[in-house]
Amino acid sequence: MNSNFIKIYYTIFTLVVLSSLYSYFRLDKTILDYMYHQWGNPNIPFGAIHTFSQIGKSTWYIVGSIIAYIIWRDRDPLIAKASIYILSTTILSGIAVNIIKVIFGRARPILYIKEHIYGFSWFNLDVVHRSFPSGHSTTAMAVAVAFALLLPKYRIWFISFGLAIALSRVILTEHYLSDVIVGSFLGYSSSLFLYRIFYREQESVK
Repeated sequence: MNSNFIKIYYTIFTLVVLSSLYSYFRLDKTILDYMYHQWGNPNIPFGAIHTFSQIGKSTWYIVGSIIAYIIWRDRDPLIAKASIYILSTTILSGIAVNIIKVIFGRARPILYIKEHIYGFSWFNLDVVHRSFPSGHSTTAMAVAVAFALLLPKYRIWFISFGLAIALSRVILTEHYLSDVIVGSFLGYSSSLFLYRIFYREQESVK
């Protein structure tokens, strides 16, 4: 792993930490209040956004990757390998995000809306205390970055699509902005880590 990569990664990590902390203390509640009061606004297609947001569910990619592997394992080893890579990054990021959710126990936006409960209750197993990080954002960015690494020609489109799914969680008041920031970084990190394992040969050539 070259020094430039390490420097870039830790620079991004630092920016994520700082931006998520700033969002937690200064932006999260303000954005939530604004979006909550937009419900019913005919100019915002919340129904369509909700449907689009569901693309961030991990089930799609787990099932899709398994099917793709079964179809292509004997026909095209490269596609089969890519399928296992995407499956692995979806599962790894999913396990990581759920562990972190329980550790931090952050109250979901619905608790702030209804009872003005905001913050963390550590090691809480209750589903309404699993806001941080955003699972949809983690999965969306894990898969988006995986495809961006596999098909770099279209990386801007993949990353943009992943970010759009992540931000939809804020628009729908399902998550705070800081949840999405950290979730997206977690997905990015998972894909990057596994790419360097699955495609070690390509990495060593660069």
